[in-house]
Amino acid sequence: MTPALEVLKETIKRLMHKANYRSLERVLEKAHKGDIAYIFTYLSRDERVKTFEILMKIDIKKASAVLSDLEEDIKLDLLRTLPIKESTRIILTLSTNEIAQIIDKVPKELQKAVLEKLEEEEKEKIEEIISSGADTIKSIIKEDYIAINEEETVLECLAQVKKISSQMEIIYIYSVDNKNRLTGVISLAEILSYPEDTQLKDIINKDVIALKEDTSKEEAVEIFKRYNFPILPVVDEERRLIGVIHIYDILDVISEKTTEEFFKMAGAREEELFYTNQIFKVAKLRLPWMLFAIVGEFITAFIISNFSSTIEEFLPIIFFLPMVAAISGNISSQAAIITARGILTGRIMENYKDFILTLIKEIKVAFVLGLIISLIVGIVAFIWIINHKLGIVVALALFSNILIASVVGGLIPYIMYKLNKDPTIATGPIILTLNDIIGITIYLSVATIFVHYLKV
Repeated sequence: MTPALEVLKETIKRLMHKANYRSLERVLEKAHKGDIAYIFTYLSRDERVKTFEILMKIDIKKASAVLSDLEEDIKLDLLRTLPIKESTRIILTLSTNEIAQIIDKVPKELQKAVLEKLEEEEKEKIEEIISSGADTIKSIIKEDYIAINEEETVLECLAQVKKISSQMEIIYIYSVDNKNRLTGVISLAEILSYPEDTQLKDIINKDVIALKEDTSKEEAVEIFKRYNFPILPVVDEERRLIGVIHIYDILDVISEKTTEEFFKMAGAREEELFYTNQIFKVAKLRLPWMLFAIVGEFITAFIISNFSSTIEEFLPIIFFLPMVAAISGNISSQAAIITARGILTGRIMENYKDFILTLIKEIKVAFVLGLIISLIVGIVAFIWIINHKLGIVVALALFSNILIASVVGGLIPYIMYKLNKDPTIATGPIILTLNDIIGITIYLSVATIFVHYLKV
């Protein structure tokens, strides 16, 4: 946090503590909307609500802009905490696309209040965006752009820019034909260099990169990376201009995707952030993963019980069981994460050869790690139990486990991907539970084969 933002945060907190709301109004009037949204991350829930209510009172447009810039968990928590009337009022200031993003995540009572105030056309658009799924760019399309008929001159174009320049930041000007079809683009800086009587159609760049409204968010991310534009236009099937997408919206998509992946790796859900005071709700979200883990551990217990004779014949063999499970679990998780990230970033495509190369690399890494770790653990086992044969058995079992764990870890995310499931799911409780079952089976099987030699 910069010194200026630190001062703003402390000023808001101090004025809030002293209930000096008149001074707080003046601070909020002068502060940039982006700075206010950033500071909200460091305020308590009560401070956010009171600050936002004051902001709504003095400048509803600024409050709307701040709400748009807030992280989704803070935004939804704020809307749930504000009185229904105030939440409804501020939601109605948002664009239709922004409303569609949050409407199904707010309480039913608030949903009803908002929908009652919307026009039928807006309701239909929201339903269309929601039905198209959260994976397309429809929900992040913005309408803050300027489109001018290609027949108009530079002078006419600049006159329109002047009218709306206070309402939005203008970087590009899009040209359209009489049917609102996108025909080209030109930057504001570039258009200023042409004579005032020049027609747009003579100076625009007709080779314009545009996104289709049903483009997936992941594909849009790749297009932004490839062409390095701060803004891209969005068109429908007939190439009619319907909006734009900004680079910061794409950065939000990347951030949300990363957060979602982390939650899935941990066997949790992002919704838990929205129910911090609802213990049973959070427990309900986590329960399926825990039940899966319980079933897996019951299977593991059953497997161990089937090797009871081996354990009874040479008890020290059980001492190394947790270590074998933990080490192979780490190897498996690492391989799963690498494979899942490769799939999500497009480095591992549908071509199975890309996957095979990645898997071979993980096996080679596991081979090297297996040799080093197995040697260390084998020596420690020999020194501790004073049985060189036990050291050999533990080392052999651990080495086998590490190799198989790398294969399982790399294979499961790819299988999930081929089944049209999210590969990141495989990096959490699923892979760990499967690895416990496979790892313990291998370890005790190797021990059983050599148990008679261990007692000598």
